[in-house]
Amino acid sequence: MRQRMFLEEVGKVDSTNPIGNAKAWEIRDILGEEHHPPLIYVVESEAGERFLLGRELSGRAKFNLIRYVAKSFVEIFFERLKGKEAVQYLILPDAYAFDLQYAMGVSPPYDRILLPTEFILFENGGKAFEKMTSPGQETYRGRTWLIPNTTLTSEERVVHFLRNAFSSHRPEEIYLFTACGSLKGIETLHNECLKVGVRLVPVVSQCLFDVSKPLEPACSRQATFPILDPATLTSRAFLEKATERYQGKEICSVGDVQKSLSHPILYCVETLREMMHVGMDPSKENWEAWSVDVRSEEMREKIHELDPAIYDYFRPFWD
Repeated sequence: MRQRMFLEEVGKVDSTNPIGNAKAWEIRDILGEEHHPPLIYVVESEAGERFLLGRELSGRAKFNLIRYVAKSFVEIFFERLKGKEAVQYLILPDAYAFDLQYAMGVSPPYDRILLPTEFILFENGGKAFEKMTSPGQETYRGRTWLIPNTTLTSEERVVHFLRNAFSSHRPEEIYLFTACGSLKGIETLHNECLKVGVRLVPVVSQCLFDVSKPLEPACSRQATFPILDPATLTSRAFLEKATERYQGKEICSVGDVQKSLSHPILYCVETLREMMHVGMDPSKENWEAWSVDVRSEEMREKIHELDPAIYDYFRPFWD
């Protein structure tokens, strides 16, 4: 296990923006290993902080936060991207909420024209991730590619996309924006770009995670993102807030983001299950902050139906 490092120790502040208190940290040659990108940006912001401390949020509240995280990225990086022949690639469904058009649409020239965007859809084919729908001849173009990705847990999809795309066109650089990024996922994509001489610029929000294995049987996901994992790179101030929010427990800070948007009730049940598994104290949880009122009679009935053990564990704290 890697000893905990802090942004203040391994990075330097690259730029700041007063809107949303956004601050970009420049991390160069992390761990001194060749297979990592030579440059990674970590952007701290109010939205990014709320996103990773808001495991209780779902539905519209979570969707809006993802949009605000994207906006904090654009506010920091817009001047660097302005004037470049940029094309955005949205790999659906995961990247839908992260569409950079919303964030860039307030600034010229994107207040008058749309950001060139291609939608890449993966279809379920029975295996881990499937096949991509056939793109047109003009799909892959531009010198700079923008790839927003809400959580970098399914980097195999992005790898599949890149391999497909590079066979038709190779940009000079790719900006990878993610609200929840792992060093392992970034390393995988960097190596893929390195093979064809394309520069990858990873931009992650708030933390650089060292992905943990799922908490079985509490977690059905392939990987989790606990801020309190000693291998997670973050600032000292944010680690202090995360320690208080998650009671010192290594619970995943985001859960299944897609499920939180499309199936909030199931997402809440999974969150409760993980809280129970890691031993968080229900009496210290701010239940008023939850997007779904899990204490309501209707939700109690659903929780009891889906997982009686969870219902029995939390019921004394909800009565």
